[in-house]
Amino acid sequence: MKKLINYRYIWIIVPCVLALFTALYFFIRNGQGSDELVNYFVVLVVLIILIAVVSIIIAGIISRKVTQEIISSVEAIGFNKDGAVVFEELLPYKNKITRERQELFKKNEELKVRADTIETITGNMQEGLVLIDNKGTVLSANNSAGRVLGDNTERKNILHICREDEFQTAVKSCMNGENTRIQMNRSGKIYSVFFSPVSFGGNMRGAVILFQDTTESHRAEMQRREFSANVSHELKTPLTTITALSEMIATGMVQEEDIKNFAGKVNEQSGRLLTLIDDIIRLSEFDEGRENKEDTAFNLKELAEAVINSLRDNVKNVEINLIGESFNIYANRRMIDELLYNLIDNGIKYNADNGKVTVELQLVYNSLCKISVSDTGIGISQEHHPHIFERFYRVDKSRSKLTGGTGLGLSIVKHITEYYKGSLELISNEGDGTTVTCYLKC
Repeated sequence: MKKLINYRYIWIIVPCVLALFTALYFFIRNGQGSDELVNYFVVLVVLIILIAVVSIIIAGIISRKVTQEIISSVEAIGFNKDGAVVFEELLPYKNKITRERQELFKKNEELKVRADTIETITGNMQEGLVLIDNKGTVLSANNSAGRVLGDNTERKNILHICREDEFQTAVKSCMNGENTRIQMNRSGKIYSVFFSPVSFGGNMRGAVILFQDTTESHRAEMQRREFSANVSHELKTPLTTITALSEMIATGMVQEEDIKNFAGKVNEQSGRLLTLIDDIIRLSEFDEGRENKEDTAFNLKELAEAVINSLRDNVKNVEINLIGESFNIYANRRMIDELLYNLIDNGIKYNADNGKVTVELQLVYNSLCKISVSDTGIGISQEHHPHIFERFYRVDKSRSKLTGGTGLGLSIVKHITEYYKGSLELISNEGDGTTVTCYLKC
């Protein structure tokens, strides 16, 4: 543009100078007087002015056109317009800009793909992931974090989102460069929260907060501790009785005619202890996946009759009835035997005097086996229904001690049902008896 402006002035000045020197030359050569010289100068000045005006107009038109062409050429380079004319002098710059544009476009596409990949991965994480800057402002939070902290958390301060004291203390410690871990309850779930500071060049840039749902593992740990405590208690009771009775017999504190009675009690407690140990071993096999997976075909009704006959010998005041179809199933015979035994045994133990236990068998849709055991016993109130299949859970502890139950029977039933991808149904009210129905895919 500077060259164009200089040329504009040259086109004005050069004609004027030429006209002036031409006039002087003719005046000197012809020897004209001063008056005539003045007249010539006046005419010359007018001529120069006209020439200057015409030159300015022509220069303006030319410069405007050239300027528009230059601008169009530069715009063609900058905005990559198709079909635009580009000056030859600008072609190297155009080629360089085009290459840089292509590289930038390629890198932009790579960054977009990478960002989409990261967003997809973090969005599908089971763990909640939150990124914050050095002021505590949330830069990013995935879907799992949104379920913990709530929606629309971005650009908000993490300390304003979660105001629990332990959480805020952990955030502040993390911003001071410390790796921190806490456990917090949120929306009925238990989370292990990890705080990791992020620094660069010795400067704190922010932090990463990870929420890991540990509800199930925490519950399992609590169940394990409770199970261990219950096992210790349940094992201690018969062992204490056996020890006391055997010590009395060994020290001669028991009269001769009472030894048989004491020995019978020792045998009874030993049987209870063996039953408890066997049930614990079976539950341990289920927990560790060591159960016998060898399935065979057998007649379910024949197995149920065998279980009922084994229990009927020890029961005199409860009537046991078996109804339903006779059909074969493909399953582990021992596991189905245990399921039937525990359900029927429970129906007998918690029944009323001269009560009834009804076992119903049915094949549904050729692949779903229904086993239903009903009794006319004491029933179970609604408050106990959510816990009835838990280990060592007893509705009436005094009656359980009287009948010698271990509190693990229904828990074993639950595990066997889950193993065969089935479901359990409990119908019971206090004083109205109980019906437990198992649906098994076998």
